[in-house]
Formats: sequence, C-alpha cells, structure tokens
Amino acid sequence: MASSNTVLMRLVASAYSIAQKAGMIVRRVIAEGDLGIVEKTCATDLQTKADRLAQMSICSSLARKFPKLTIIGEEDLPSEEVDQELIEDSQWEEILKQPCPSQYSAIKEEDLVVWVDPLDGTKEYTEGLLDNVTVLIGIAYEGKAIAGVINQPYYNYEVLIPSALPNKHTTCLRVCFPGNPTCDLSIFHNNNTQGTALGQIR
Repeated sequence: MASSNTVLMRLVASAYSIAQKAGMIVRRVIAEGDLGIVEKTCATDLQTKADRLAQMSICSSLARKFPKLTIIGEEDLPSEEVDQELIEDSQWEEILKQPCPSQYSAIKEEDLVVWVDPLDGTKEYTEGLLDNVTVLIGIAYEGKAIAGVINQPYYNYEVLIPSALPNKHTTCLRVCFPGNPTCDLSIFHNNNTQGTALGQIR
C-alpha cells in the first residue's frame, strides 16, 4: 500500500511541516525580545508567547487538515480565532515516499490522538539555554505512541548572541516511529539552505 494513501503517513508529513513552522515561531518570538512570560502554577512553571502561538499554530493547522483527530495541547488556552499566518497547510513530500509500517496502514483518522508540547523546555528558553528547546508532536493509537516529530529549532546552539538569532541557526527535525526504527529520519536544515536537507539518517 502506498504510504501517500495512508492516514498515518499523511499526518506525519503534515506534522513535519507544522513543527517546522512552530520552530520558526519560537525563534521569531525570542528575536523580537518580548517573551510574554506568565507563571502557570509556580515560578518555575512558565508559559511564554512562543508557547501560546506555537500551540495555536500546531493545533489549528492539524485540525483543519484532519478534522476527525483528537488533539491535546499542553497549554490551557481559551478558544479563539487563529490568525491565518499561523496556519501551515503544506506537508513534507519526502515522508510520503517512505513506507508506512504495515500494522498501521489501515488506521482511521478518528482512531488517532495527537499530543502537542509546543515548547518543551520553556524555563530554559527564558534563560537562553536554547539547545534544550524542542517542539514535540506525538501520535498515539490505542493508547500507544506510534509516531512523532521532534523539532530542535536551535540544534547545537551553544552561545546566546541575540543579534545572531534570526540570522544564524541550524534546525534538526526528527521523525520517529517507536517500534519501527528503520522508518526513522533525522533532517538537518540551516537558514542558508532555506529548508534543504543537509543530512538524512535512517
């Protein structure tokens, strides 16, 4: 069965592009200098403007393309109209060329649950420890994680230089299939290649 015809691979392909956009939002917020920090439960449990915008982008983009999905975001946000600029409609075609794990080829959209952590490492983000920041989109079926996308928008970023943030960065996006490691992909991008894969590891 062609992977492009399976719900799972179409969802992963979309989640890849959506996670990439979320990473761009994370970088943009810190480059603009106003993190919009609020405390959720205590001084170490923080939420930033990047958390809020990235979750809105991810959840709204997924819901538009896959209306039967159950989507659970980490941040407790009020329902509101989402700006069109936050919506990502594309999908990464390379993933659609990959074979879908056979045991998941017949999964229906309504049977899948997507878990979203729009900015894992929020406290570190506010402290400039950018290597620790990730965007996480996990896909579960029957209570078990079966696929996911991890975006490290500041991969191997060691020194915080505010003026360089919008202009110099490497991003690592990983596509994972727990239990099916031969399907895993790691893609590296930098801003000079405008999204061209620098490396691919299976």
